[in-house]
Amino acid sequence: MSSPISIKKKLSCLGVVKRRQGNKKIRPAVPSIAIVQSTRDRSGSMSSFQGSAASSLYTSIIDHKQNSKDNNVKITYSLTTFDERVEHPFENVDIHDVVISEDDAKEFVRPRGLTRLYATAIEDLARLRKTVKKAKSENPDAIVKGIFELHTDGDDNESRPLTSTDLNAAVTAARTEGIVCIYAGANQDAITTGTSYGFSADLSLTTDSTPTRGGTGLRVCSQAVMRACSGVPPAFTQLERNISAPTPPSFDQTSSPSPPASPNTMAAGAALLAMSPSSFPAVTTPARNILMRPGFQYHNYQNTSIPPPQPLTRQTNQRIV
Repeated sequence: MSSPISIKKKLSCLGVVKRRQGNKKIRPAVPSIAIVQSTRDRSGSMSSFQGSAASSLYTSIIDHKQNSKDNNVKITYSLTTFDERVEHPFENVDIHDVVISEDDAKEFVRPRGLTRLYATAIEDLARLRKTVKKAKSENPDAIVKGIFELHTDGDDNESRPLTSTDLNAAVTAARTEGIVCIYAGANQDAITTGTSYGFSADLSLTTDSTPTRGGTGLRVCSQAVMRACSGVPPAFTQLERNISAPTPPSFDQTSSPSPPASPNTMAAGAALLAMSPSSFPAVTTPARNILMRPGFQYHNYQNTSIPPPQPLTRQTNQRIV
């Protein structure tokens, strides 16, 4: 019997499992301290989200607690809600000390008032930057990561004299210091708006403002925060964008467009006749799908057993007396 052959080949996944330094594509180190600032719009227009804004907030805190345990990372959590007033239900609280019920979450984000977006975000970013700097100085051997998430569904109307330029400067300064900034915007192109505010395109998410897809978008945003806390690249995936985005409007092919307005006076008629044909707008009628018409019955005439009709014979013209 032959002696067993010694196999010295290493598993191809060993470097990933042990995060070996020789592997250039190792997973980023898990932050030992993650400082989360969640800033959420509660203005009157957020009522279209119905209960989904509250449920996503409640769920996010539960998920953050689990993420802290699973990845052995200390998470401190701050929550700011705003309309024209600003409230801070939690400020730099250890995530495991955050006590919140579903009723609390509903009250925290109950829609009301106007939108003090720019000023609130700028104030929260300034406070977060200060907190992160302090944590780094007090924990020189720890990896400290700051994460800022901003949720809104519209434009600012209560921050004068501050503008979007001021918000851009605040977000840019925070990102320069390594703070992860995440933006979720409804009723807008959030990538265009987010980048104008200083956020990166890959961390700007367009969400719907309905209870279903809007709530999904808020939960997706919280998932990105969790990835940042656990040392995983937080950028939104295409799937996350797809399930959060507004549903495209449907086109009803069975309806006809309204007829163009016609002149009801001779003067207006004369004016229209004097115009060149190119001045008239083209009116197109969408094709009707006859198979979808109510009561229509489809018949397969090609597979019928009925014999074809006899061919017609041409008659000569004869005078009938």
